[in-house]
Amino acid sequence: MLFYERAADILGRLERRQGSLKGLTVGNAYLKAEEKRKMYAVLCETLKHASALSIVIERSGLLEAENIDPRLALVLTHDLLFTRGGLQHQGADPKLNLAIRKHKNRLAKELERLKAELGAESNADLVPAHLCDTASTFRYVRVNLLVTSVDAIIKAFQDDRYRLVDLGQAEGGTMHQVLAAKSRVFACDPDLNDLLVFPPGTDLHAHPLFVNGSIVLQDKASCMPAHVVQPAPGSVALDACAAPGNKTSHMASLMKNRGRIFAFDMDQRRLDTLVQLTGNAKCKIIKAQCTNFLDVDPLDPSYADVEYALLDPSCSGSGIVNRQDALVDSYIAIVNPGGANDARSSETRAQNLAEFQTSIVLHAMRFPGVKRISYSTCSVHAEENEGVVARVLQSQSEFGLAAADQVIPTWPRRGLETAGLTKEQAACVVRTMPEDGTNGFFVAGFVRLQPADIASTREQLAELRAARQKEEEARPKSAAYASSALDAKKAKNAPQAKKQKQPREPRQPRVKAPKQAKEGAVSTMREPLPMVVASGAVVKSKAKGKRKPKRRVSVAITQL
Repeated sequence: MLFYERAADILGRLERRQGSLKGLTVGNAYLKAEEKRKMYAVLCETLKHASALSIVIERSGLLEAENIDPRLALVLTHDLLFTRGGLQHQGADPKLNLAIRKHKNRLAKELERLKAELGAESNADLVPAHLCDTASTFRYVRVNLLVTSVDAIIKAFQDDRYRLVDLGQAEGGTMHQVLAAKSRVFACDPDLNDLLVFPPGTDLHAHPLFVNGSIVLQDKASCMPAHVVQPAPGSVALDACAAPGNKTSHMASLMKNRGRIFAFDMDQRRLDTLVQLTGNAKCKIIKAQCTNFLDVDPLDPSYADVEYALLDPSCSGSGIVNRQDALVDSYIAIVNPGGANDARSSETRAQNLAEFQTSIVLHAMRFPGVKRISYSTCSVHAEENEGVVARVLQSQSEFGLAAADQVIPTWPRRGLETAGLTKEQAACVVRTMPEDGTNGFFVAGFVRLQPADIASTREQLAELRAARQKEEEARPKSAAYASSALDAKKAKNAPQAKKQKQPREPRQPRVKAPKQAKEGAVSTMREPLPMVVASGAVVKSKAKGKRKPKRRVSVAITQL
């Protein structure tokens, strides 16, 4: 797939919410290394100007004239009008480029007309105010303790002309004032001992420390679950929904690469990303398994020694507020007006997610050796956070909430009392919000209060299997038909036994007619004689692709 076609495909995936902008570009395994950053930059700028570009394209009649995909037209028009070099040549379709260039004058004329209508002096003025680059979240850097130490990383950044500041003693009060954007300063995080904080917008993706795996670029909130579950070195832990693997590698870092971590994820491509990411981080104790965590048997002897469980299941993602998400949301609102913020569908989805999240936590509690669990989401909805915690506490008695002093005790923002939790219970869980300089997040810790009841666990698992089987049997006919059709298709595609070909009778060798005998001569050849092939003779096989070597055969000719 060529560059612009790939860009249009990514825009389509963003419309369908099939990934994040960074995940589909920088984290895309199907893009070449030199294309990833270029693709990310092109799409960011295209999404910024999508509103203006859509108007220009519509007024110019480009779609009708060339009959091309609107997403493809959006990216091509952006590069044609907004980039200094114009359309790219390398990796692009020359015929398509030529077709778009024919409309350059008309597109440029419509762009100038739109700028005059909006009072915009430059192309930058066409970007909506809420999409301007005003990132407020800090750049957090987690030190990979498997490779180096915090002190060594601090010195390395100081050698690279970054200045270390003390947030506790700095003048000015707020972190945003101390860590001003575009300044070469950094600080040690006041809550997590393996985390450094840099000003918003600091780009360290090309820094040698990131390239060699000494540091991990990970949001602060995302670093909290591993510190809450507190896996001890030499122990056995599990990560239920592990991909892409930053939290998994964080556990390995805290465990000093001693022990074992079972990492589960049902998406093989995401699991491949985990294997690559944790390999780059020098993790050696992770066993990745492509499976649904809910299908894992807690009573399997392989997991008898599991003591710690990190649970970060799928969620609404409502807490992830960054420039890329704003760009995507704005674009979806343009191509699908009225459908981006459907409150009813969002409420239904949140309910379904909460049920799934509750089942994940309860399943982890069935592992008899588990004594500590962290549950986290990147959501700000109480239903997915405090609501799940309340349902879990009501559904069993073997686990309770970890004490507040064991769950990031220095963090001031705690849980809500309005979702089924008491004031004391709400104080035991952690919330983060964008105004805290990080993404919206939720973390809770559970600790075992009573020994595992193996008999009860077996009964629960049997009931769950029976319920699942009953649900399978109660599927609508259409689903059953689809299933049977799938089985039929599999049977059709299954390798069939080759039919045995009947051996052909050997051809009779041609016998030349005898020359006309001279008059008066006696001939013993009256007519063509039947030929009998001697036993054991090998003839040339006509089976396709199975040509056998020729052999000389002796033929006995007998007169009948």
